[in-house]
Amino acid sequence: MGYGLDDLALVLGKLVDHGVDYVVIGDTVVRLALKTRVFTGDVDIYALQPSPLIEQEFYGEIAEKEGWGYSTTDIGTPRLIASAGDKEIIVEIYENFMDFNIPLEILESAGSIKLKGYKIKLIKPEEYFVLKARQGVDLQKLSNYLKKLKKIDIKLVEKTIKLFPKDEQALIKNRLTSIGLKIK
Repeated sequence: MGYGLDDLALVLGKLVDHGVDYVVIGDTVVRLALKTRVFTGDVDIYALQPSPLIEQEFYGEIAEKEGWGYSTTDIGTPRLIASAGDKEIIVEIYENFMDFNIPLEILESAGSIKLKGYKIKLIKPEEYFVLKARQGVDLQKLSNYLKKLKKIDIKLVEKTIKLFPKDEQALIKNRLTSIGLKIK
């Protein structure tokens, strides 16, 4: 079962109300750019404050206060099973740890949108494409998104690739080229 923009805004807004400073990093950013009306799947966020690794108890308290479920992601960071009315939204909370690494330049340049009165920070779709290509997962999903998006800023894609170590850049470029992006 999917959930709507109002449901998403409610859950993300509650995190803001509880003092979580975060940036949306998952495919939700592309879905928002595509003006999706019904969302499916989880919402991935990068917590700037408080640390999801050091302050796991803080996130557990949010879940308890809101009547949400709580578990952990594959890397041991909090996963909230939030409810918005009769809808369930899973929010996975990340920070740089082990192989999960988002350059600070991406997080610091995050834009924001207003969702039902809340200012929500999010990375750009182009940055999401680079992050997914670096992971080497969901390339078919990226290809589908590329077909639906009206415009991709290739210069931003190229600039984002350069934020990663030199030895990873060629692989990221190859993966993005394989889905149809024309990268120098």
